[in-house]
Amino acid sequence: MNIQARKLHLIDWLVQVQDNSVLEKIEKLKNKAKIKAYESKLKPMSSEEFLADIHFAEVDLQQRRLMSHEEFVEESSHW
Repeated sequence: MNIQARKLHLIDWLVQVQDNSVLEKIEKLKNKAKIKAYESKLKPMSSEEFLADIHFAEVDLQQRRLMSHEEFVEESSHW
């Protein structure tokens, strides 16, 4: 059975599931899979990258290209 057929078989079964605890377990499994997929795309930051980010943040701060949380909330309320 290929993967597409397996998915369809599971969908057919899932539609008929009435047990809430089974659905909760499936949701937990889905959430774990989403987290694992997201985390697999992350890569560690080197010391050089980290220091460069700090430098750019300091420049942004000095040139007032940042806004406070309060300013952001106020501005976004107009969207």
